[in-house]
Amino acid sequence: MILQALDGWERSHLSEELTEADVKKRVILMGWVLRRRDHGGVIFVDLRDRKGLIQLVFNPEFSQETHALAHNLRPEWVIAVSGLVRLRPDESINLDLITGKIEIIVDELRILNASDPPPFPLDEEANPTDAIRYKYRYLDLRKPLGARQNLLFRNRLGSKIRDFLSAEEFVEIETPFLTTSTPEGARDYLVPSRLSIGNFYALPQSPQLFKQLLMVAGFERYYQIVRCFRDEDLRADRQPEFTQLDIETSFIEEKALYSIMERMMKEIFRGLLGLDLTIPFPSLSYQEAMARYGLDKPDVRFGLELVDITAAVSGTQFGVFKNAIASGGIVKALKVEDGSKLSRKELDELRDFAAIYGGKGVAYTRIKDDGEWQSPIAKFLSDQERSDINRLVAATTGNVVLFGADSFRIVNDVLGNLRNQLGEKLGLIPAGEFKFVWITEFPMFEYDEDVKRFKAMHHPFTSPM
Repeated sequence: MILQALDGWERSHLSEELTEADVKKRVILMGWVLRRRDHGGVIFVDLRDRKGLIQLVFNPEFSQETHALAHNLRPEWVIAVSGLVRLRPDESINLDLITGKIEIIVDELRILNASDPPPFPLDEEANPTDAIRYKYRYLDLRKPLGARQNLLFRNRLGSKIRDFLSAEEFVEIETPFLTTSTPEGARDYLVPSRLSIGNFYALPQSPQLFKQLLMVAGFERYYQIVRCFRDEDLRADRQPEFTQLDIETSFIEEKALYSIMERMMKEIFRGLLGLDLTIPFPSLSYQEAMARYGLDKPDVRFGLELVDITAAVSGTQFGVFKNAIASGGIVKALKVEDGSKLSRKELDELRDFAAIYGGKGVAYTRIKDDGEWQSPIAKFLSDQERSDINRLVAATTGNVVLFGADSFRIVNDVLGNLRNQLGEKLGLIPAGEFKFVWITEFPMFEYDEDVKRFKAMHHPFTSPM
């Protein structure tokens, strides 16, 4: 079979641009074969382009030569067709497709490129393993859902941000990627210099210095959707490279900047998700966020708030609590209302969860009638200590109370992230609901226990939950 060229053909429409109003119109379409079906002589092909799907019909009564050529078509072959738009018969209408009421009766077919059988079907919802998807990323991105939709959404998001900030008289300015190392919250990625042997460029963790120079230069309102690089260990919320919206302003108070950001988020959610956010957003101080939620980006859509019980167990003889307090650490509790949803096996496995965030484990108790404890640690705590803990967390029959005892950072990291996991597991997060909150009054520095020194903190503005 000889492949053909476009030879002057130009696409007239994309699939989902065609409607019933285009019946009897001659069109030229181009794209990929999703699937081919042979129904007793008539061949049906689902053609996929960047807009969606449309059904092609190859009928020997309409064009015998084209029908014969269509027998060769296989999934993912690249084709161009010319034909007439017509209504589908009533019995073959597909209301699941935007183009489900029309089809193209093809009188000319050009096969632009053939394809080997794909390593996984592109017309099924079931996904292959991640290893296969990433190896054949270009095929995975052809599937209409999943990663493809994420990229298209990201494109629309970038457009919304630019439109809004342009209307607010912000100027988009690109800043250099190859620069000198500056103190930030993580390690720099280094790039060796070819011209200056033994010296290195650093990839930016943020455009901090450059945007401040722009303020000195009098631009007053700058923004950039910028790639940043940080050489730190991978976590669910940490990546070595990421994109952020970076903004700097002059001659403006904090509340005015908050207003700009809130109106931008309201516009984004309304335009892209059809959701109407309530502004202004509430605010929490850093100290309050850490005290109640353990994280500086808390999900405030559900309860499960943390309770500091350090004072109640300050004189305890229980070694885990006692040693943590003696080392300057804290003890916190997290109450789960319906403890029956957590099995003994799940509670015992919390040691592995804590290890992810540097913790040694998570102690627990079940609350029985009259506040009695069923717990491996119950015998190490006095009646008064157990009673005080019950009072502080408002424990009642059927609750499970989880405990973290370690340094301030580790306890909050472990219980804060455990809280989020339990919120999902127990179905406490309302579907389709978003609650933003400003986190204010961040400390300038935090002590890094890994490197034994203070380092600058990064200050996220809001928690997009």
